[in-house]
Amino acid sequence: MSELIFTRGQSLTRFTARSVRRAPGSRDSLSVIATMLARLKALVPTFLKQRLRERLRSEARAALDPNGILAALYTPISYRAEGAWLTWDKGVSTPPVSQLPLPPPEFRMGHADDDTQYLQAGLNSSGFIRSILKREGVALTPGESILEWGCAGGRVLRHFAAEAAHSDVWGIDQHATSISWCKQNLSPPFKFMTCTAYPHLPFADGMFTLVYAGSVFTHILHLMDMWIMEFRRILKPGGLALFTIHDEHTWQYLASHEEQRRFVDPRRLENFSGTLAHELSFLSAGGDWSTVVSFVRSDWIRREWGQYLEVVSLEPRSESYQTTVVLRRPGARISGR
Repeated sequence: MSELIFTRGQSLTRFTARSVRRAPGSRDSLSVIATMLARLKALVPTFLKQRLRERLRSEARAALDPNGILAALYTPISYRAEGAWLTWDKGVSTPPVSQLPLPPPEFRMGHADDDTQYLQAGLNSSGFIRSILKREGVALTPGESILEWGCAGGRVLRHFAAEAAHSDVWGIDQHATSISWCKQNLSPPFKFMTCTAYPHLPFADGMFTLVYAGSVFTHILHLMDMWIMEFRRILKPGGLALFTIHDEHTWQYLASHEEQRRFVDPRRLENFSGTLAHELSFLSAGGDWSTVVSFVRSDWIRREWGQYLEVVSLEPRSESYQTTVVLRRPGARISGR
């Protein structure tokens, strides 16, 4: 006879199936359920029971498959299926002589399909980054390393080609197909690596003078603080990190520019009236990173991120409707490697 024992203060209350049956007004619900389950089980044919067991084992193995778990942390490249094999080969590319190749539209992550507009947008972003470096007295001299987190097809990174001639300029992204294209077409002079949604990067402590990311934290739901601490680790003392966010200034802009809302709210779930009421807000949270749109208030940024890095400034609408957070790793700046 199985028993359920509940502790209530210093005394023990003991229940058994028999005591339940004896309880006043009880309809013997446990016994009825057990009887019904036993009868249902007896009605299921043996071959069907075996199939159900095999299906459950198969689904359990698939759910715990290490390859499937890893694939959920990033967007793998597209392999070619050839019988029992998955294969991949470098594509044929004929880069123009006068400039770096341009990525196809699918690797531009929503930025302009028009080549001229695409190049100009990247030039504008890199120009803004350079203006912040100049203002803060940080020079990208030979030997200073640069990292773009979420580089996609290299829209901004390509405009640091001069620095890449004498320094390590890295681009990383969880979209492995974009990184594969970049390796084939933009390396050299740049270096590329696939990362994941987990906040760990295989770079040495204090390696980078500059880390920047456009529209990455705008899609982050989990472990923001771990990412900030990881960037603190790989930044040199005195190095800068520039990350764009959606904040209250973004909210105000979208309230009066309905045509721009499709980029953050394609399903029209929000009308962006009033103010950004909460310190943290996530629209359509869950699933793939691209379905998450995060809004964070500037007071939260200063309080939370300011625990890990110095918050130098917040630059509203520096990247279209996004605000750029300028951060510095505390400490005296050390030049060179």
